[in-house]
Formats: sequence, structure tokens, C-alpha cells
Amino acid sequence: MKKHSLRMKMAYRLGAAALALSLGFTSYAVPDQSDVDDIQNEIDKTQDEIDKTQSEIDATKDKKDRLQQAKSEMEDYLKKLNQQYSSLESQISELNKQIENKKAEIEQAKGELEAAKATEEKQYADMKARIQYMYENPQSSFIEILLESGDFAGALNRADYAARISAYDRDMLEAYAAHKAEIQEQEEKLEAEKEALDEMQASVEKKQSEVSALASSTSGKISQHVSDIAAAQADLDGKSNTLAGQQEVLKQLIAEKKKIEAQIEASKAAEIIGSLGDVTGVRTTDLEYTQYGAYSASDDEVKALATLIYCEAGNQGAEGQLAVGAVVMNRIRDPRFSQGDIMSVIRASGQFSPVTSGRFDLMLTDGADSVTESCYNAARRAIAGESNVGNRTFFRTYANYPSLSGLVIGAHIFSYTWNYSS
Repeated sequence: MKKHSLRMKMAYRLGAAALALSLGFTSYAVPDQSDVDDIQNEIDKTQDEIDKTQSEIDATKDKKDRLQQAKSEMEDYLKKLNQQYSSLESQISELNKQIENKKAEIEQAKGELEAAKATEEKQYADMKARIQYMYENPQSSFIEILLESGDFAGALNRADYAARISAYDRDMLEAYAAHKAEIQEQEEKLEAEKEALDEMQASVEKKQSEVSALASSTSGKISQHVSDIAAAQADLDGKSNTLAGQQEVLKQLIAEKKKIEAQIEASKAAEIIGSLGDVTGVRTTDLEYTQYGAYSASDDEVKALATLIYCEAGNQGAEGQLAVGAVVMNRIRDPRFSQGDIMSVIRASGQFSPVTSGRFDLMLTDGADSVTESCYNAARRAIAGESNVGNRTFFRTYANYPSLSGLVIGAHIFSYTWNYSS
């Protein structure tokens, strides 16, 4: 609100001043240096705000870049987790097949074990029946077998047959028992293998569950980063719009300052022209000696002024050289000019061609030995307050502008105003 009020006040004063001047009211109050200072303060504040906003934009960009980098890294991590989950899924599927096969083998072993047990029990029952029969129908001696057989060979055959049956029963019973033990051992081995597969499956499933939880957590973080990136971009857009607005305000303030300075300059020029009287068309070579107060100059300032005099009037004699130095010092004393020291006058934009071309700086740094003592003398005289051009503040090359009015000294024509009305 304060800035807006200041700009409105400046615009009003400029417009009123322009109207007053157009109507001939030269005494109308025009903007002064305080108005320039006020708007310069606003320019400085606005520039500070621009710098602050730009710093915030840079910080927001860095934040967004870091979020995008983190999001990219998490997406890569999630991809690896998904691949790991898929691999574990394949392992679980393969373990399920092995477990099912192992179950089938166990069932088969159990069936074989049951069959072996049944065979063993049948063999045991048969052997038991035969033993019981032999017990219930004992043969008291080989003599009785011999008598029943009728001959010796028959008796031997009957005795041998009985012995063979008994041996066979024992062998078969032992064989079936061994087979049953083998099958039972195989079943126990299969059960142990199945138990190991079950444990492995449980471990893989646990790992898969952990991977799934990590993937879910990572997906959540990625979603949060996406949201944070969008928020950072929105913040960046807002700050960019703010910056554009601040830059536009700065542009307007600078333009207003230039208008005010131009108005002040025009007012001062009008005041000076009015105080000079009618000098239109006057051209003179009569020197106008004036003695002003001395200026306290440093060695560097003396050197700079002497160098400028050398560049502008090194070949024009003592009076021409003093005249150039006097113009520089007159500008320090003239309220129309804002420069308050020698270097500021010399480096004022677009005022001295050797400065604009770069010759002045070249001589100041590399050609100082070429500057003549007469130029140093002229510089010291001007700094001491001596002037042979009165309070004139402008000069040009006379040969280039033969129709101008002013004081001609050497190759230059000097004037009170930039338009050379005198």
C-alpha cells in the first residue's frame, strides 16, 4: 500500500509539474532530490525483495531436485523388490511341488509298509500254524518215522522236508522283517525331508512377506514424494509469479525515478537559462576568469583529471587544458549534476568520449608516463578553483559544430547548457 501511494504521489507531482511548465508557471514546485531519494529507497527495497524471492526460488528448485532424485532411487529400489518377490514366488511354487511329490512318496512308502506288515503277519501266522501242528502231532523218533514210511529213504525224505519247511519259515520271517524295517526307515527319511521342505517353505514365505512389506512401504514413500514434488512445483510457480511482479514493480520504479530526475534536470536548466538572460547567437573568444573555492583532491584524483585533460586537450595549450579541467570542477559545484567528486564526474555515463572509447582507462593504467606536466598543472589550477570559462559546464569540438553559440578556446566551444544556447 505504501509503495502504491508513493508511486501515485510521484505520478501526480510529475503530471502537475509538466502541466505547470507547459502553462508557463516556472515557479511551480517540482520534484526535488528528496523525491528521488524516496523512490530510490523503494527501488532498493524492491531489489532486496527480488533477491530474497530469487533465493527462495533457488532453494525450492534444489528441494524439488532432491525429491526427484529420491523418488527415482526409490523407484529403482521398488523394481528390485518386485523382482525379488517374483523370484521368491517361483521358489515357493517349486517347494510346493517338491512337498507334494514328497507326500506322494510318503504315502507310497506307507502303503508298502502296510503290505509288508500284512505279509509278515501272514507268514508268521502260517509258520505258527505249522509249528502248532508239529507240536500237536509229534513224531517220537526217527524209528517211528521209519516204520510209518516203510523204508529208510522215505523216512529221510519226510524228516528233511520238515526241516526245510522250518528253515524256510525262519528265512521268510527274517526277510519280511528286514523289508519292513527298510520301508519304515525310508518312510522316516521321507518324513524328515518333508519336514525340511516345510521349514524352507516357511522361511521363504516369511522372506516374501518381508519383501512385500518393504515394497508397500516404498510405494507409499514414492507417492509421498510425488505429492511433495507437486507441492514444490506449485510453490515454485507461485514464487516465479511473485518474482515477475516484483521485477515489473522495479521496472516501473526505475522509470519513475528517471522521469523525476529528468524533471529536476529540466527545472534546473530552465532556472539557469532564465538567470543568464538573452545570450542567443553569442560566440566569443574572450576568456572569463573566475576564482572558486579550492577542492580537496587526492593524488589519484589529480592523476585522473590530468589524464582526462591530456586525452581531451593535450595539444591545445595551457588555456585549452585549463578550460577542460574547469568544466569538470564546475560540474561538481553545479547543483544540476548529482556527481560530487572528480571520478564521478569523469565516469558519468556518456559525458566524455575518451572515457566511452576506453582511451582514458588505457592511459590511466598503461600510459600515465605520457601525460604532460602542463596537463598536471592545468589539473592543479582547476582543483584550486581557477576557471577561464566561468561556470560553463559543457564543451564540444568547435570544428564539428561551427553553428553553435558559446565560448571558443582552442579547438573547443564551451557552453552553460547542453543545447549550446550560449
